Amino acid sequence: MSVQLAHPEWLVLLAVVPLWLWWIRPRRASGLLLASAGSVRLRGSWLWAMVDALPRALRAAALACLIVALAHPRLMRAHEEPVEGGTGIVVAVDLSTSMWADDMEGSPTRLEAAKAAARRFVAGRADAVGLVTFAGEALTRLPLTRDHYLVDHAIDGMEVGLLIDGTDIAGAIAAGAALLEAAPHDSKVLVLVTDGAHNRDGLVPAMAARAAAAVGVRVYPVAIGRPDPPDPADGAGGASAPTRLQRMETVLTQAARITGGRYFSAADVAALDSIYAEIDRLETTSRETRLTTALLPLRFWLVAGALAMLMGAVGVRASRWAVLP
Repeated sequence: MSVQLAHPEWLVLLAVVPLWLWWIRPRRASGLLLASAGSVRLRGSWLWAMVDALPRALRAAALACLIVALAHPRLMRAHEEPVEGGTGIVVAVDLSTSMWADDMEGSPTRLEAAKAAARRFVAGRADAVGLVTFAGEALTRLPLTRDHYLVDHAIDGMEVGLLIDGTDIAGAIAAGAALLEAAPHDSKVLVLVTDGAHNRDGLVPAMAARAAAAVGVRVYPVAIGRPDPPDPADGAGGASAPTRLQRMETVLTQAARITGGRYFSAADVAALDSIYAEIDRLETTSRETRLTTALLPLRFWLVAGALAMLMGAVGVRASRWAVLP
């Protein structure tokens, strides 16, 4: 923070102030001097001398303030802000009822594991982050923002039951791509965390992934939870029907391949954290900033101060201690 003068040449006039003080100095002259009762009692004391000189000092200070105001002083504040390039990240989290499962070691539920890992990931980034939640439908929970307090609060508020049950992976990809499409970032990333296979009609995940790739979005799908045990009705080893994880891997791997991302799978909290660490390594955070300055004019305050000092000088002259000519 510093003070900048737009027209410093006006400060030359400050040399007039001492000359003006010399010109208005009290001179011995003949005549009748009338004094108030208070000044008679104080005459000859240091307080009387101070009161006698105070109006001249205030007027001189007011004159100096007006001269400095002519120089147009401005308070300059410089601060750094991130550039609009870098990386834009959207985290999409599954809120289907299966996220209540407690098979993630180190966390009470799959959802709590996903929320905690996402908070840790966002805390280490300097990028703009947005949030999408999905179940049987997808919902944009938070647009892109660099305010990580808002992001942390939004993540904390994600709960199962806020959306229609199901797993709409295509809708989640489409919602994340829509957030990132108009973003000014050089790199656009969608981290999609789910524990189920796509089971909604309409848009299929492959088409949503192609649309995301068309606007430059890379999708990093993350499957969480342990594989389903084989169903005895399917025969030995359950080989006659694909498991939940196999169906999910087919969809998520395809979305990652189409968009240039990578598919991950996590069965516990430690694995989920390591996946986020790998994504953090692949998508280097943007630390580039630019220096911006804000100029706050000070002329108004100087003029206001000069008027206040002039009024103070008049008040002192009108007080009961003043010497009245």
